[in-house]
Amino acid sequence: MPEAERPHPAAEPPAGAPSRSLRLFGLDFSTAGPAQILSDVAARPGNGPRLVVTANVDHIVQLSENAAFRAAYESAAARTLDGMPLVWFSRLLGQPGGRRVTGHDLLASALSGIPDPAARIFLVCPTALAGDRLRARLARAGCAPDAVALAVPPFGFEEDAGYGQRLAEAVRAHGTTLLVMGVGAPKSEIWVHRQGAALGAPVVLAVGDAVSVAAGLVPRAPLLMQRTGFEWLFRFLHAPQRLFGRYFVRSWRFLRIAAQDAGASGKAETRRA
Repeated sequence: MPEAERPHPAAEPPAGAPSRSLRLFGLDFSTAGPAQILSDVAARPGNGPRLVVTANVDHIVQLSENAAFRAAYESAAARTLDGMPLVWFSRLLGQPGGRRVTGHDLLASALSGIPDPAARIFLVCPTALAGDRLRARLARAGCAPDAVALAVPPFGFEEDAGYGQRLAEAVRAHGTTLLVMGVGAPKSEIWVHRQGAALGAPVVLAVGDAVSVAAGLVPRAPLLMQRTGFEWLFRFLHAPQRLFGRYFVRSWRFLRIAAQDAGASGKAETRRA
């Protein structure tokens, strides 16, 4: 069996992990709400970035194939179930407390706590317009202009060692307490994990398109579509060329991965019995 096809061994829960969690795909996922997750992560000690990742079906597929992405996930301070199929799968396995907490939820919760006079925010955005709009939003909320920094990295920045080092130095020099990564997965998570302590010790939200939504540049699906698991369809209709491969090619691999995880869970239950 090729390496990418082999199920990964279960990762050990990190020391000091919150008890509000469930276990899927060898990883612990929080069952707390966004405000509690942010509070738990901010209180977590450490000398490096405290990364929060938001799992969807595509992430689970990539985790089975991309070792660098898997390493970033395993080192994260908190993981949430972003996609409704993952919530439904957790319930199918009898895992209590599964709930959907999206990047939108986390970003909204984080920004609602502004202005904190001690907050130092660094926005890594896909476009300058998204960053400028978020800066303006934070200014209207009372955040001091010098407390918010912005970077728009070039395509492939996560593989550019020189640029990555300069960006990490800028994040640390800013005294960043909240780093918002809005340039998508897996590049955001991999870059943060690789930079490590060079970033300082900010709370890091890897929230992708949530940045563009918060900036008012991209619409979000109606609430009914969010609750019924059809937000993916709304997103696809707004960006079909970009998302066709994700939703109609790669996503089918999730069925095999879920079946493997369900089988592993069943065997573990049998051993415990």
